[in-house]
Amino acid sequence: MQDRPTAIELLTAASEFVERELVPIAEGARQFQTRVVANVLKIVAREIETGETFMRSEVDALAALLKEAKPHLHTTSDVRAAAVKMNEMLSERIRKGEIDHDPARADVMKVVRQIVEDKLRIANPRYLEDDLRLRSRSKV
Repeated sequence: MQDRPTAIELLTAASEFVERELVPIAEGARQFQTRVVANVLKIVAREIETGETFMRSEVDALAALLKEAKPHLHTTSDVRAAAVKMNEMLSERIRKGEIDHDPARADVMKVVRQIVEDKLRIANPRYLEDDLRLRSRSKV
């Protein structure tokens, strides 16, 4: 393990360099591709920083929703496998119509919304910010 710079610091520096130095001199499709590279670096940094925490929360929420025992999760691979398995279980119950009516439906909507929001916090936080801003305006 390296002390400094951390992986997140390296990715942040790289994305800032791409945005500051390369995007302005690129044109057309190359500029678009350069922006994509900068965004990929940011996504990877957010994934490293918060991805496992969000996945653990997802597994906890799905276990409670599905009334399943919370699995013992030691590695990131364990967490990812548990998240996949529990999402498959939820999908199967939805397909069978087992959770179409309240209060189960409301609980599913709440859990799924949180999972999607956490995924957006990694993939593109601006989408989430825009959605939350629009939702707060519509409540006024």
